[in-house]
Amino acid sequence: MSNNPALRPRPPIPICGPDFEGTAMLGFDDAAIFLKVAREGSFIAAARALGLPTSSVSRRVAALEARLKVQLLRRTTRAVGLTDDGRAFVDRCAAAIDEIEAAAKGFDTSEARLTGRLTVTAPHHVCNEEFAPNLLAFAAGHPDLVMDLRLTNGAPDLIEEGIDVAFQLAPLPEGRHVARKLWSSPYMICASRDFVDRHPETRRLDHPRRLCPLPAILTPPIRNWRFVHAGGETYAMAPRTLGASVDDLSMGALAARQGLGVAYLPRGLAGRFPDLVELTFGDWRVEDRELYALYPATRQLSPKVRAVIDHALSTRAAHQSRPAA
Repeated sequence: MSNNPALRPRPPIPICGPDFEGTAMLGFDDAAIFLKVAREGSFIAAARALGLPTSSVSRRVAALEARLKVQLLRRTTRAVGLTDDGRAFVDRCAAAIDEIEAAAKGFDTSEARLTGRLTVTAPHHVCNEEFAPNLLAFAAGHPDLVMDLRLTNGAPDLIEEGIDVAFQLAPLPEGRHVARKLWSSPYMICASRDFVDRHPETRRLDHPRRLCPLPAILTPPIRNWRFVHAGGETYAMAPRTLGASVDDLSMGALAARQGLGVAYLPRGLAGRFPDLVELTFGDWRVEDRELYALYPATRQLSPKVRAVIDHALSTRAAHQSRPAA
């Protein structure tokens, strides 16, 4: 053995109390116990949920802090709170722990019965076009589940508003959430026939930048219109001339029908209005937008949240596999 103290092997730091088997590695249980304390807000509540003595939970978290060499929790006589390091650790490990626990629960058939409230948000147009029938069918298949569906074109705070899962189109809001990509939603640039007649240059556009002088209908929070070339090049533009601004895609389609400007709309929505004309740009096309399922990173991925996401994916796949009429 080397005489240099810096080169001598260090003894393993115990991360378990005497009622657990010790190990020098950072184990799943260590992070999971800390995460339970962080979510419950107290050692007592976490111990009750885990079925462990409070002293064991406290020792386990203290050992984890020693192993990581940081303070994760700020302890008071009444409650515990996360330090900045603790909050960062939760943000990075919560999703992975939830995935592992959800995978293990998948083998337990007793979890098949979904109960309680499931709070879901989705944009008005997306829900009406693709989700409403599927979500209602999902709720009907689980009679003990209360579906709380909230339609919004904004970006809700998942934690503050108690949202279990939010279906949202990119760009995604900032925040502590896990985002799971579901599928792509095709978009198009369109305008009314009257608008095209008044702006004959729209019939011979060779590049998306030719849209800049034209009145545009904005639909916040969408600010940029994205395009992709046949050769793979991408282009993004922010309309410069405002024709109208509405925070609802369906109202945006109506504004386009009124001839207020060119609009960037989902193809499925624009297709419902035969008097809207699609504008083309040579070898350029409008880039699809991605649809995501968002759920809080600091909240366990429950079986009902996983089930509604899986249901949305499976019904989408079944719909796309049907032969065209």
